[in-house]
Amino acid sequence: MRGFDFLRTLFLKGIEYMNSEASKFATYLKENNVDSFKFEELHDEHDSVIFRTSVILYGQSIPLGVIIDDTIYAMIRVNIAVHAITDDNYYEIFNLIMRLNNKSKLFKYYLTPDLSVILDVCIPYEKDNISSQLLYSLVAVTVKEIENNYGEFIKLLFPKNK
Repeated sequence: MRGFDFLRTLFLKGIEYMNSEASKFATYLKENNVDSFKFEELHDEHDSVIFRTSVILYGQSIPLGVIIDDTIYAMIRVNIAVHAITDDNYYEIFNLIMRLNNKSKLFKYYLTPDLSVILDVCIPYEKDNISSQLLYSLVAVTVKEIENNYGEFIKLLFPKNK
């Protein structure tokens, strides 16, 4: 029991030093027994904290992060495919991204300069009034989005016949 109390104190002590909105989200996760997230303070100009987890689909571990900083925006970011765009699949991936972006107001897919596919969800909130419950609910909705569309990316990224 003492070991658990020590770890809980250590966890809560870490929460004390992060930005207030991230601290609220960390407390929400702890109070709701959500232990799949690990947090990291980035010590950048916006006092950013990233809560990392992953989703397993098609045998792939897909990194998902919730980024909370001192701005009025929180971000959910998913690395759909890292360094995966080639000359062979660029056109098809780009068309899929355009189709998915046209279907949704909440989810935005894009290509990065390092040829990765990223999914972002930007959540504005009133300063000092983040809704951790809403943020966590949007994580769940984002996971559903990934589950619904990741198969299409897999087909284009790893075609069976070249």
